[in-house]
Amino acid sequence: MTGRQEILAWAYLSRVTEPPCGELADLVRRTGPVEAAERIRRGEVEPGLSQRTAARRHHDCAAADLGLLQRRGGRLLTPDDDEWPHLAFAAFAGAPVRDKPQGYAPLALWVVGPLRLDEVTERAAAIVGTRVPTAYGEHVASDLSAGLAEHEVAVVSGGAYGIDGAAHRAALAADGVTVAVLAGGVDVYYPAG
Repeated sequence: MTGRQEILAWAYLSRVTEPPCGELADLVRRTGPVEAAERIRRGEVEPGLSQRTAARRHHDCAAADLGLLQRRGGRLLTPDDDEWPHLAFAAFAGAPVRDKPQGYAPLALWVVGPLRLDEVTERAAAIVGTRVPTAYGEHVASDLSAGLAEHEVAVVSGGAYGIDGAAHRAALAADGVTVAVLAGGVDVYYPAG
């Protein structure tokens, strides 16, 4: 097994089912990413996981995704990487979050940007809200974000229109760090409009 095989397996696993997927996380924990990916491709997994992966099992675009990510100057992070933001996911620990059994950390993170994600998330705060805010809501989000940035706290949001966008713009205007957490994938621009 090579490092390339592992990173391809992680990339495949990150797309093979809708996250979070406890059954997939458990399989990876038991067998490792390469063996987990092979078992899923062959359909040799428990019935519940087989059902959750059936639609995507044979759609392996890991190499293409990683190529696109590399061209964009990004990297794929896994829990095995020293840059993995362990502290940010400590609350998950495979245990239910807010009484929801699907409370699992992501299998991998597709990251674009020059800063180390583990260092950024050590001092970070999330500012999120409606996509259709009032002027006052945008003002408050901007003030909060600028204040956080001035105190060297990274602003994390979802990159959407409205409060999220106001938070990102204010952090950047204050020469701060901002992180956009996007669920769409490395090949999907968000927001679309």
